Amino acid sequence: MKKHIIFSALGIILLSSCVGILDTAPRSQISDGNMWTTPNLSRAGVDGLMQTLYRHIDGLSTIIPGDGTGGLNRIGMEGMGYTSILDAGSNVAFLRAATKTASGRENSEEWKSMYQTIHACNRAIAHLDRSVVGDALYEQYICEAKMIRAFCYTRLTMIFGEVPVYLEEVDDVNCTKGQSSWDECWAMIINECNECIENAGFQTNNFSGERLCKPSKGMAYALRGNAYMWLAADKNPEIYPDGKSIGVAKAKEYYGLAAADFAKVKECGFGLWTGKWEDFYSYKNEHNIEMIFPMEFTFTDNFCSIWQWVIGARSHLNSWTRLVPSADYVDDFQWADGREFKWNEVFTDWNKLTAKKREVFFLRDSLFAYRDSVIKGTTVEKYIALNGELEKVISRVGEETLNDYYINIGNEARLRSAFDGRDPRLDKSVVTPYKKYKFINENSVNAIDFQLRWPRFKRQDDVDDSDLFPEFASNMVYLWNKGIVNDGSTIDRVRDGTDWPLIRFTEIQLLWAEALVGAGRVNEAIPLVNEIRSRGGMPDVSGTSPEEVLETIRYETRVELGLEGKDFFNEIRWGTFKETKFQGNDFWDPQSCWGLGGWKTGYYYVEHMWPLSAPLDEILMNANLKRRPWCWTY
Repeated sequence: MKKHIIFSALGIILLSSCVGILDTAPRSQISDGNMWTTPNLSRAGVDGLMQTLYRHIDGLSTIIPGDGTGGLNRIGMEGMGYTSILDAGSNVAFLRAATKTASGRENSEEWKSMYQTIHACNRAIAHLDRSVVGDALYEQYICEAKMIRAFCYTRLTMIFGEVPVYLEEVDDVNCTKGQSSWDECWAMIINECNECIENAGFQTNNFSGERLCKPSKGMAYALRGNAYMWLAADKNPEIYPDGKSIGVAKAKEYYGLAAADFAKVKECGFGLWTGKWEDFYSYKNEHNIEMIFPMEFTFTDNFCSIWQWVIGARSHLNSWTRLVPSADYVDDFQWADGREFKWNEVFTDWNKLTAKKREVFFLRDSLFAYRDSVIKGTTVEKYIALNGELEKVISRVGEETLNDYYINIGNEARLRSAFDGRDPRLDKSVVTPYKKYKFINENSVNAIDFQLRWPRFKRQDDVDDSDLFPEFASNMVYLWNKGIVNDGSTIDRVRDGTDWPLIRFTEIQLLWAEALVGAGRVNEAIPLVNEIRSRGGMPDVSGTSPEEVLETIRYETRVELGLEGKDFFNEIRWGTFKETKFQGNDFWDPQSCWGLGGWKTGYYYVEHMWPLSAPLDEILMNANLKRRPWCWTY
């Protein structure tokens, strides 16, 4: 089934954002001098263009390792979005610092990783030899390099707003360009896509043939359409100080161009995953018509995914639980009939109680029985050790609140009614309380049942239906179920071979629908949204006004793409980042399942925190780079 990732053998040496493969490489490595001299080496060189996007060493105590290994920051970008929060062991200065600093790792490592890849692409384009690889592969390889480069520039522009543009091979000495403007950056990306779309030698899709899973014309249409969407958003003037409105007519024109491109992606053969919703993220299903541009992983050292280390719990492959779903995000999941979810529809007095006292609704059954069994010296279940937990609960919520609201037998079932009647994708995406989920213990290849209960008892990973135990145990928070491997394809938290979708068709179809609404063609958008909702088990769109359909598209985008590192970019483009991630406040404290903050460091919102500033270390090396004013320090 897989895979032809062979660039670990290249011995590529990348020391900084402008340094590439050195001609002085050791004999065990391949240098620029001979990389492109044979068909096999040329193919290896093109396959290796994404090498710098892999995080070969992951320091999970931080978001990006500080040893220069860099790589695609999918952990940090997901944590910066609305759908996830990062646990207390992770440091994200962009969110946690009241004053934003250009020396933060979010700035420097993301910049470095993207430019290393860009310069690798520039070298490939300069050195690929038609006479060596033949006409057909030469055109394919050139377009692959241009599309990977366009992807990196797309990501850079979405993060930094304005960046230097290098389209030719360049060394450190000449890495001195200043930032191109917002419009110039997107125009360059559009031009890259144009050239590849018009190239008859570039593959239409990546489902079969020699270049399986590699860039294709479908990817070019997707990137070009995305560029038009960002141009239509016009930098969101309310959060980008020098943004100027382009006007309704121009925005509508861009939306129309974007919609046309997204339709072309489907014409290239890509489409929605048609299997069970929850089965998309799996090793056995990773090659499908959804996958427009994947990041390929193997079970080989340095090219494995460590995603199982990031999500899950200690009960699952000894995970560190670095990313957990935001309670605000979980609360956004609709009822199964499409109605808005509200806690006071489940608990009448929800709004009367403080966030601290609402813990009473999340308590497990039989707390009194467990306490009495301990007093009597008996053991209700051999693996349960509950000493003083009821007293701790009383000290937090108060004895009066406990007596008024706690049900000794039935508390769990009452809480489940808040989840069982919701959007079916909720339980498939998120581990919710008092329901059995399959996880793999690090000492066994067989998945067993765990439940998220509160308060937790003694950790027993080898006992079926034990309490799910995350990295931290001081509070009850939701955990991700999406992306958890429990089919036996991986039994090691650092050896997951499941590919990561950098661009997939569900995202494109939702962008397509959004573009149609922006172009004033809402009736064409509704069927696209309904197709995705139907696949997820939800009813058709209820409201048909542009505002209602757009809000449904945003809901579907968050639900469908949660944990995929997309939300930060979408909330910024929509102008909703403060409203969602920070719940409209200047300071937001990550919360427990019942809305109580304090289990980790909070986040600070300041005006104009986006785009990120060019990294301080790059500014010090290149005097032509502009410093961002307003909230950034240097």
